[in-house]
Amino acid sequence: MLLRGRLASWLGVAVLSALLLAGPAMAETITQTFEHQLGIGESAKSFEHRIDLPEPLAMKGQIFIGRQLELSGKMVIEREELKGTYYYVKVRLPKATLWVAKGSLKVTLETGAQPPATPVLESCTGLKVTGPGLTPRLSWNGAGKYTAVTLLDRGSGKTVWERVILGKTVADLDEGGLSVGRRYFFGACQSDETARYSPEAKVAFRVDVKVERCRYCYGTGWETCRSCNGSGHFVTQGPNGQPIYTVCSFCHGTGRQPCTWCNGTGKIETPIIVPE
Repeated sequence: MLLRGRLASWLGVAVLSALLLAGPAMAETITQTFEHQLGIGESAKSFEHRIDLPEPLAMKGQIFIGRQLELSGKMVIEREELKGTYYYVKVRLPKATLWVAKGSLKVTLETGAQPPATPVLESCTGLKVTGPGLTPRLSWNGAGKYTAVTLLDRGSGKTVWERVILGKTVADLDEGGLSVGRRYFFGACQSDETARYSPEAKVAFRVDVKVERCRYCYGTGWETCRSCNGSGHFVTQGPNGQPIYTVCSFCHGTGRQPCTWCNGTGKIETPIIVPE
């Protein structure tokens, strides 16, 4: 009995020592690169990818706790989601016009036994919509390396543009555009390497028009006739050397034509951003 007791004690110490030496599961990384290409003339296209947590890591009690992203070429990120057991990302290539459009995304996922202890970043501040009314520039203040930016049509409730911006606090519409008379939300939320995004900050705006005097005809609605250079007629030499005057058929002798920039109205409507 004494021998059995000592043996059990030795076995218990051995198992405890092995557990202490093993310690917690070591963090590991998984790297995967996604490459896409569009031929000349092909329309813009989106691609969806998912990386699942390998079963051996799941059996060790590991979960995904962070990610690093590297973009190259023309590729952009539309959205992403990191959970303990998978990572999802949707990427997009713009339309290929005169040349092949190609790009890649390198994803590096980090695993660990516990979710990140660092707090989620605070919301972005200073959201602004500036520049051309149909293709505005979006800007914000934030400390996150990754910012999810969204433009939402308030009338239809549909997302008209979305991107995950890496390392910048500005974004320009790289395809499509807004419409005059429509109202929108510009939303932004930021994250660090843990991919836990802050609460969304958003501002409302609409696209309106500003009527201005045409800067090409100075509001007159007319410009010099391009056919007769403003003379209203053409001069040719007759049989006896006498000049023959022919009325310009394009401007009917007026020497002017409707302004091609404002279509003769003398005014130009310029789309503008109006905060709400």
